[in-house]
Amino acid sequence: MGADLSYPQVEISPERTYIVTGGNTGIGFCIAKEIAKMGGHVIIACRNMSKAEAAITQMQEEYEKQVKEKQENVQESNRTEPKQLNIEMMELDLASFDITMKFIEEFKARDCPLHVLICNAGVVTANKEMTDDGYEMMLQSNYLSHLLITLHFLPILQKSGDDARIVNVSSDAYYMGTFDPTNINCERSFGKVGIYGNSKLFQIMSTFWLSQHVKYPTVSITSCYPGIVNTRLLYATAIGRLLSNFYHRTPLDGAATIIKAATDPQFKGVTGVYIKDCKTTSTTSYAKRVDIQNQLIDYSLKAMSKYLPTDLKDYIDYEGQGST
Repeated sequence: MGADLSYPQVEISPERTYIVTGGNTGIGFCIAKEIAKMGGHVIIACRNMSKAEAAITQMQEEYEKQVKEKQENVQESNRTEPKQLNIEMMELDLASFDITMKFIEEFKARDCPLHVLICNAGVVTANKEMTDDGYEMMLQSNYLSHLLITLHFLPILQKSGDDARIVNVSSDAYYMGTFDPTNINCERSFGKVGIYGNSKLFQIMSTFWLSQHVKYPTVSITSCYPGIVNTRLLYATAIGRLLSNFYHRTPLDGAATIIKAATDPQFKGVTGVYIKDCKTTSTTSYAKRVDIQNQLIDYSLKAMSKYLPTDLKDYIDYEGQGST
């Protein structure tokens, strides 16, 4: 409860591009806004474009108010503030591989750099829901589609400079997850908390695996836990509603760890770690088991085989059964 959730207010070049999935609400909103306030070019990737547009308008209005208040207090800071937040939106529905691929191809067609990918969007479903692709909703939205985006964007990140980062927004709910090949897609049973925990465990395990198998030393990949945050996602489970009565963080406090991982110069080159309360921390030994990581990656690449980059083995050291 007494964690230091501060992060340096670095000045970011307007040429530095950040993608934040789910950047229209909750901690994603705060991540996008704060990075744009530092000067970065931010793209929020969202399913609902009208909500994304409203979020950008709100960010701009809040920012203009903050700048005006600072200008009235000459002792506040001499730091140069951007005149307007450089934020735009793109459509992304993580529950569909086809729409996820459309987002991927549209960004690739821009032929522009990408310096930081923040995989923030997440869902919790009360009941078992299957996507049109045949996968459980949380498995695909929270994990598989983000991994697909990561695999496609790795070459772009590598070409964008010597400090490219992938930040996966995870959760300590991973403690409740497990890799069960017989029930990974809820073939036998569905338990909301356990399946959500699975999706977060898989994020962390894939972070560890990629950090060892990506051939680009200038691209770092981390997983971050924002804490128990007062967002709509918190209220999606009974345990979340219970916890909210005792302790939770504001979305901005929750965003702090992710912002630090994405912007702090001290995290340049730091890869394959789990970050909590703005500092690296250990995970369970289970999450670090290489044999299970390999099984997970095999399953994941098989699940997405028709959507994978054709040159994947050029930049991923992988000899398993799931690649094309």
